[in-house]
Amino acid sequence: MLRKFVKSPYIKASIALIVSGSVLIMLSNVLSKTRFTAGMETINKTLMPVYIGVFIAFLLCPIYNKLVKGIYTRLRDSGDISHEALKGPSNMRLAGDKAKQPEDPTVRMKRNLAIAKIGASAISILIIVAFFALIGYFVIPQIVMSIVNLMNTMPQRLAYFSSWSEHHLQSFPQIVKWINEAANAGTSEIIDWIRDNILKDNFQNLANMVSAQIISVVRGSANVFVGILISIYLLNYKETIFANTRKIVAATCSEQRSRSLYEFSKIINETFIGFIVGRILDAIIIGILTYVCLLVLNMPLALLIAVIVGVTNVIPFFGPFLGAIPSVCLLMLEDPVKAGYFIIMIFVIQQLDGNVIGPKIVGSAIGISSFWVLIAVLIGGGLFGFLGMALGVPVFAVFYRYAGKLTNNKLRKRSKETDIRSYTDYAKFGIEENELYGENHAREKLNKDKPNR
Repeated sequence: MLRKFVKSPYIKASIALIVSGSVLIMLSNVLSKTRFTAGMETINKTLMPVYIGVFIAFLLCPIYNKLVKGIYTRLRDSGDISHEALKGPSNMRLAGDKAKQPEDPTVRMKRNLAIAKIGASAISILIIVAFFALIGYFVIPQIVMSIVNLMNTMPQRLAYFSSWSEHHLQSFPQIVKWINEAANAGTSEIIDWIRDNILKDNFQNLANMVSAQIISVVRGSANVFVGILISIYLLNYKETIFANTRKIVAATCSEQRSRSLYEFSKIINETFIGFIVGRILDAIIIGILTYVCLLVLNMPLALLIAVIVGVTNVIPFFGPFLGAIPSVCLLMLEDPVKAGYFIIMIFVIQQLDGNVIGPKIVGSAIGISSFWVLIAVLIGGGLFGFLGMALGVPVFAVFYRYAGKLTNNKLRKRSKETDIRSYTDYAKFGIEENELYGENHAREKLNKDKPNR
């Protein structure tokens, strides 16, 4: 009995999860207590423009490729038409045209491709500049004004919320007590923090804080500018970079190993483009939809809340909750009734996103179930914070899909079934395979097994 219990697949899976989780926790503790973390922070700060450039190029790559293709096709077609028009009928040629040599097609193709790349690069730069100009001119000033206004009126908002709870929540005295304690503590803590961190030592800390923020903004702007230049370089020379990479792989790896590397790279490209671009578009759509709904319902802090909801919506599974919680808290300080309306509104929007908008945009780019999405978000968030929560899912999906391909290849080599339905067992529930998947599946399986018998 004990041996059967130990050999159970559930016990093996539980042990594997516990061991892997323990290893990750120990690795995280070791890295946090050594100089490795500080060294990685220095490396990340140095390479931040490269990261930004790769990310921008990654997002613009589909648009850039379509622009190059469209411009090049138009130049090629117009060149061919004009060349045929100049040629004319044989009996209508002029004597001067005989001395004119036709242009080399290779030279014309290279020239058209160069023009197409220059045009696509210019349009890509305009897209980037227009995006940052839109954010900097319309979004950021309103967000800053909302935050400043919120901080200036925080004591009055806390007092209003406390009085509202005393008037409307008389049947729940314990909740009213908690709200009063939180309101009073919040006011005193804000005053103490301002006195200790800003007004101390003749505004020296205030000057240090302002100078640090200015340096951070200047450094961030410089990183973005250099990142844009790097992204344009990557977009124009990515074919040469990939060609050199294939050359190195061909020189150092066997044909089978090269095929595996190309297959793994293809999975990475498909998964990250489908997921990251899809999630960003989905977040933008949800943010705009939330902003419009807040304006229609005449709710305060509409733009600030819409940005919070849109940014956190990039994170799968937990994103809606991470965005809704601070938004509800902000609205509770303004008008608790409107906070209740907001909860209903965000629930409807997230249902629309989860069932209609998200599947249409992201599609099946991830290729993993909701359970593995949850595990990937938990592990990524626990180890790398917000960035880990956002990128943990595509990273896990890459290894999951590649492991699935390797498994299917091994099964095909052994002439075994690759359909997961052939390995599903519902006999414990009294359900036969034919009942669940139908007679067609059983007939297909029988036909596949015949040659092996």
